[in-house]
Amino acid sequence: MKNTTTNLNKFIVENINEILYNLNMSVRKIKKSYISCTGYFASSKNKTQIAFESTLERDFYMFLEFEKNVLKYEEQPMQINYEYTDGKKRRYTPDTLVTYIDGTQKLFEVKYANELKNNPELQEKIKILKKHIQEKYNIDFEIFTDEDINKQYLENLKFLYKFAFIPPSNEKIEAILQILQSNENIEIKEILLKIHVSQQKQLEHLPYIWNYIFLNTEVGDLYKKLTMKTTLNYLGKSHG
Repeated sequence: MKNTTTNLNKFIVENINEILYNLNMSVRKIKKSYISCTGYFASSKNKTQIAFESTLERDFYMFLEFEKNVLKYEEQPMQINYEYTDGKKRRYTPDTLVTYIDGTQKLFEVKYANELKNNPELQEKIKILKKHIQEKYNIDFEIFTDEDINKQYLENLKFLYKFAFIPPSNEKIEAILQILQSNENIEIKEILLKIHVSQQKQLEHLPYIWNYIFLNTEVGDLYKKLTMKTTLNYLGKSHG
């Protein structure tokens, strides 16, 4: 069964990669860099590609995809002119603008914690920008660092996101929901056993269990490693 699972996952990921590649490519082009990791993140929430200029930015986007109160987000949304402590005019481009479901917005700068801690000039710059942006645009400006996400949580998000774009199947989702509704705190492997005795049928349903968790993160504990022994709860038919 182990080898079959591996082959199925490979098939799923390959097809997902094709879907991601074919998403709308309307965003700006990112120049290749030999210093940092640059590229595009296929956003389910935005239905488009979002450019990133570091792995931390990419991780931040992943985090935003799973934040239920986030409506949408965009990279490098505006240019801000401000005055530094030396009196000289400077220009700054925030990394990300996040729009929340309640209509509020925040600007984010994405930085590694060590870079921030070891750079007094950068700290001063951020302090000035926070005040300037609040006064001129009436919007909060925050810093996101690598210390803001639990590592295991992030690994689970990355795994679940592989199943964000699988083709819908109401039949498979309904089968999963019926079992969850009838069995409180049930392990994933037990769900599969109740779905069908056939390993092939179980494997066909497994991606949809991961997809259901992607859409309904409250059903399990994402701060613990996701395995076949992960316990899920029933939340009703709020999926998709």
